[in-house]
Amino acid sequence: MQEERVKTHNKIMRHKKFLKNTSWMMFSNIYSMVLSLVVGALSARFLGPSNYGLLNYGSSIISFFTTVSRLGMDSVIVAEMVRNPEKENTYLGTALTMRLIASVLSFFGVWGIVLVLEPGNVLLQTVTVLQAIAIIFQSTEVLNFWFNAHLEMKYVTITKVIALTLVAAWRISLLAKEASVEWFAMSASIQALVCGICIAAFFIKKKGMHLKIDFSEGKRIFNSSYHFIINGLAVTLYTQIDRIMLGKFVNEEAVGFYAAASTIAVMWEFVPTAIVDSANPLLIGLYKKDIKKFEEKFQILLLGITVLGMCVSLAFTVFGKLAIFILYGEEYYAAVPVLAILIWSTAFAMIGTARAIWIISAGKNKYTKYYTMIGAVMNAVLNALIIPKFGIVGAACTTLFSQLFIALFAPMLFKETREFTRIYVGCFRKVPEAVKMLKDTLNK
Repeated sequence: MQEERVKTHNKIMRHKKFLKNTSWMMFSNIYSMVLSLVVGALSARFLGPSNYGLLNYGSSIISFFTTVSRLGMDSVIVAEMVRNPEKENTYLGTALTMRLIASVLSFFGVWGIVLVLEPGNVLLQTVTVLQAIAIIFQSTEVLNFWFNAHLEMKYVTITKVIALTLVAAWRISLLAKEASVEWFAMSASIQALVCGICIAAFFIKKKGMHLKIDFSEGKRIFNSSYHFIINGLAVTLYTQIDRIMLGKFVNEEAVGFYAAASTIAVMWEFVPTAIVDSANPLLIGLYKKDIKKFEEKFQILLLGITVLGMCVSLAFTVFGKLAIFILYGEEYYAAVPVLAILIWSTAFAMIGTARAIWIISAGKNKYTKYYTMIGAVMNAVLNALIIPKFGIVGAACTTLFSQLFIALFAPMLFKETREFTRIYVGCFRKVPEAVKMLKDTLNK
């Protein structure tokens, strides 16, 4: 009896720690969303669709190299530290070194690509390079893995809040001075620099800088994570290729309208992302102990993500025009039909984000890249065919179709990943259990 009470108490405490960690992450993302949305909308109004599109055109090119610079290690390193906590200094030191090297190479990659794609567009080249400096400073994100693995995300939250506040003040001062678009382009790099300094300071205070480098471990980690690089590139392809093609086939103003709709469509993603990130170390640890319980908890997570996505998508479909008017003004009304389509694509994207927990836990990393690559190629081909005829609405429809395919149908193409489809369909039978679990946790 006593043992049962101890187990129940420990279970409740784990749930509370999970909720506390998630709440810190959600606070960070809420603050980020509100501040970025307000300041970003003011900037978009000031810059106009053309210059606003110019910034987003450049950031879309950068996103491909940002994915490469991360080396697909985000979830893998957290999983390794949970499984082998005695080696976390080696994992962090090796990952930080590899990330820094990859980031420097990626920066020069951005510079070269933009010269090739837009040889005569000096303004775009300047804006893109100024934004690309952030890739190098983002190397320190590796230290976030330690805080995530130890459910101490409040320090990452504080870091983000400090950086966002300083950059918001910077951008507001630019608006007051009516500065040119080049100065706005520096915002991302300044934010990354401040985040890097703050997270390094917190890490040294909490743990100390006792990092080690072991390239044999780095090679082993890379062998597990390179699947996620390919997957990340494919994801970036089907999320960013539309903006690049709009910039090439239509104009930068079209990119501005599309970016405005996309900004609103993804602003709710902080909620499911925070939940998934916080659940990641707990579920990975549970998989090793009890696969059946893992599946039960994982299905509850999938159910929550799905229901949340449906509710948000319906709300923005109905009130999308009002959201565009409040944030961007009548000048951006061309983005309204795009928002009504893109909001549904983000709901399916979040299911794919949650699926990564099962992929990593089951050791099926390599299959991720296969069906994501199929979706990316499909998206690129459809965009090339549809954008010249239907513009931004066609690009939004292509994104929705691609996200739907990747989230629900792609796993069915391979025997080894069809299990996820069974798990996902079964999540809808967990409604009563999910409601009871939520009530019990909140009542304790």
